[in-house]
Amino acid sequence: HKNNGGLSAARNSGYQAATGEWIMFVDGDDWIEPATCQTMADIAMKDHVQLVMCGMTKEYGHSSEPYKYYLENGKIYVGEECKWLQEQLLHFNGNIAVAYCKLISRQLLIDNGIEHDEELKQGAEGLEFNLRLFEKLESAVFINKPFYHYTYNENSISATHNEANHEFVIKCFEKIQNFINISDNRQTLLPWFYNRLLYVIITTAISGYFSPSNPERYSEKKLKYLTYINRSLVNEAIKSENEFGLSKQRKIVLFFIKHRLFFPLDIMGKMRKIQKNLK
Repeated sequence: HKNNGGLSAARNSGYQAATGEWIMFVDGDDWIEPATCQTMADIAMKDHVQLVMCGMTKEYGHSSEPYKYYLENGKIYVGEECKWLQEQLLHFNGNIAVAYCKLISRQLLIDNGIEHDEELKQGAEGLEFNLRLFEKLESAVFINKPFYHYTYNENSISATHNEANHEFVIKCFEKIQNFINISDNRQTLLPWFYNRLLYVIITTAISGYFSPSNPERYSEKKLKYLTYINRSLVNEAIKSENEFGLSKQRKIVLFFIKHRLFFPLDIMGKMRKIQKNLK
């Protein structure tokens, strides 16, 4: 029990109070299957690994959608293969960049002083945490079982327009960039860092500034989003060339962003809201 200090602080409090061999983060409105911890711990000890990753299902209330993964089920990643896993954290469709869906060796965290950065609020704090974790990781395994159930909330701070949250996300990515610049894996990570940031920039347009949840006039939306994309880090990503994995629709949005065509973004934001409400 503690005063509300945000998501990262809450996770750190749980980690600091823990005494067992393994750590798993579960957010308050999500849930895991009854045998999750036992099954993953058994696998960790059988395969002698420091980390076990599992699958996840997104729960919409009236429907469910399992996440897709391209990691090999049951494969044990060791040594330099963990550097490849670190790269996958930045792949938007890799779906492994979250703090949850993982059973982590508590000793690995202790030995390397790895905790969540409490300066980072709701945004990409899980990605930032994982990049530091995987920098020190020496062994891991993935099991393609959807043990974790993520509850989608269309009114959550990450799913609605919130300028403070947009700022938190950029601060996360600034810290991530600073870490990558000193990482042993810098040359591989940097292009994928900009690729991941492109997804954020696109989402911030469609589900943020130009979302129907933003009550401001179009002229105000346009001005504020223009200020957002003129930020140094955002501008770097927009000018980068790694558009790997972007869907056709996202590439169209990015085209409009690059050419400062904001009215089509306003229309697409309304269409995206309708699509989500149908799920």
